[in-house]
Amino acid sequence: MCRPSLVPTPSARPRVLAAAMQTATMYELLSVAETAGQEEIKAAYRREARRWHPDACRVAGNERRYAESFIRAREAYEVLSDPVRRRHYDLALSADRGAAAIGANAASRAGGCRAGARARARIED
Repeated sequence: MCRPSLVPTPSARPRVLAAAMQTATMYELLSVAETAGQEEIKAAYRREARRWHPDACRVAGNERRYAESFIRAREAYEVLSDPVRRRHYDLALSADRGAAAIGANAASRAGGCRAGARARARIED
């Protein structure tokens, strides 16, 4: 089989959620479009800051998760509210998407993981 099961086991769920949160763009963290203006970004940051502020945590044991989410929202706001830093971030984001597209294109040209396994089997024979 080429890839593991897509359904995470109960013990793997926290790691899957953490990985998904780390791969979210700063725009996704603030729930704004990439074309959002300064006022929209500011309002989204304030909304997320109220939501994730550690003092707003009502369940014992979730303080760390709230603090981490609050810090991520603050970092996203700091980058997206500064025009120069936002431009650099947008360029890096588009470069990452381009690299991912090139990688996906190479995999599709090779026929995916099954075709690669068949090609290796032919070479070994």
